[in-house]
Amino acid sequence: MSRKIIVFVIVLIIVGVTGVIVFSQFYKPEEAITGPISVIDDVGRNVTITNYPPERILSLAPSCTEILFALGLGDKVVGVDEYSDYPLEVPDRVEAGTLTTVGSFAEINLELVVSLEPDLILATGGVQKVVVESLEGLDQPVVVLYPYGKGFDGILTDISLVGKATGQIDEAEALVADMQKRAQEIVDKTQDAPRPRVYIEYFFNGGYWSYGEVSYVNDLISIAGGTNVFTGSELAYLATSTEEVLMANPEIIIISKGDMAIACGLTPEAIKERPGWSEIYAVQNDRIYEIGEDILTRPGPRMVNALETLANLLHPELFS
Repeated sequence: MSRKIIVFVIVLIIVGVTGVIVFSQFYKPEEAITGPISVIDDVGRNVTITNYPPERILSLAPSCTEILFALGLGDKVVGVDEYSDYPLEVPDRVEAGTLTTVGSFAEINLELVVSLEPDLILATGGVQKVVVESLEGLDQPVVVLYPYGKGFDGILTDISLVGKATGQIDEAEALVADMQKRAQEIVDKTQDAPRPRVYIEYFFNGGYWSYGEVSYVNDLISIAGGTNVFTGSELAYLATSTEEVLMANPEIIIISKGDMAIACGLTPEAIKERPGWSEIYAVQNDRIYEIGEDILTRPGPRMVNALETLANLLHPELFS
């Protein structure tokens, strides 16, 4: 080997070693964030998560449970409410004794919650407000997810919030992007289609419970290519009457199918038998449909499934 070649090889080695040193000094991979972080939840509370990322997580609502499992955090969930039944892994683990139920949504066993030593608790608002305040008084890290009145985007924001609170930021971004993509595909198909008047009822107890303009279901109807007959209401939820529904004269009626519907006897047949409802366009034309209440009433990842179901019901000609 000539002297010039030897010198050239030595130079290459020096340059290579120098490059490795420089790269290691200035291009270090970003280290995972550990230690306390703070997040602002849906009711404006500043919550500090001391053990971050959390290894022991509790969910007090089915929607929260579904978000956690969708983000790949099922193995870190140590407790759920009694109504959490999706994915199927949840009831299976409860039955096997590897997942603890801590109460029935509105009635949470606080002592049991504390005994599970959670690093993070996810709850919702409304009837759980008292529970949240009690857990906060016990120095428990509770993040409230309450997207009601914030539309479909509020659900996406909550998924991102859980991603931040658990260290699953990339997973949350991917899930949100997928939901947005699926929603946009529906918008693209329905944007030039006729927009039928839609009435959705999920329960009745003397009044017929439906959705107003600030509800996420109102957004779903709009994205799916319809018009909510109560879009003029500033409420998220409202109890309506026969007179108001007759006046709205919906072209499509959609009712929930599940435990709540069974409890109040809500069926297509019951709708048809209501006094005066035979005058409604949807009843006359047999356009009464059912949708699973679990995907419609839980503001979580499966809300986009509800959207796709609604789009198929409103515009079968576009989604056959």
